[in-house]
Amino acid sequence: MGRPVTVAIVDDDAIVRAALVAYLTSTEGFEVRHELTNGAEAVSVITRDPVDVVVMDVRMPKLDGIQATQALRSTVPNIKILVITSFDEDGAVRDALSAGANGFLLKDTSPTGLVDAIRAVMQGTSVVSPGPITSLLLQDKRRARPVPAPELGLSPRELQILRLLCAAYSNTEIAEELFVSESTVKTHVSGIMTKMQVPSRLKAVVRAYELGLVEHS
Repeated sequence: MGRPVTVAIVDDDAIVRAALVAYLTSTEGFEVRHELTNGAEAVSVITRDPVDVVVMDVRMPKLDGIQATQALRSTVPNIKILVITSFDEDGAVRDALSAGANGFLLKDTSPTGLVDAIRAVMQGTSVVSPGPITSLLLQDKRRARPVPAPELGLSPRELQILRLLCAAYSNTEIAEELFVSESTVKTHVSGIMTKMQVPSRLKAVVRAYELGLVEHS
């Protein structure tokens, strides 16, 4: 059995922090290495002792979750960061995306949902709760008109893979679904990101929603 996934929980609410820690310590394969109360503490501690995944609240004293995400992305570039959001934090979702977050969780995410999200980002999959994405799109009144996939140069296969990305499939799951090799999937994902002019899988997912390539609820 491989080493456990190391996690840092960053939240200034002691009750929320304790609940998140309890979720993970009761699940095999996870080690909560740090319990931190604000963004400044997170940057200081995690830079010295990195973990695999950070679960980061948005609204915290001293340094908020957006600033902390940006700082950690520059000092520990390979770290995975899941930002915890609520429905009234649309701007924070956009800011966190720009700062380099790997995904967004709603604050009412179930214990199983949290565990699944951490496993997903460890596999390279972007995690996006429908609520934050829908709110983000509704907030942007000036977003571009829907663009048909052919105008982006996306092939039918690439569009198929993009929609699976939007459904939070990992490369392995996409390969199994489409009966192709994982290396083929990686090549297609890279091509999708290039054609959509985005630097990450998560931004490809957001862009797909913006362009009307997938339905949002």
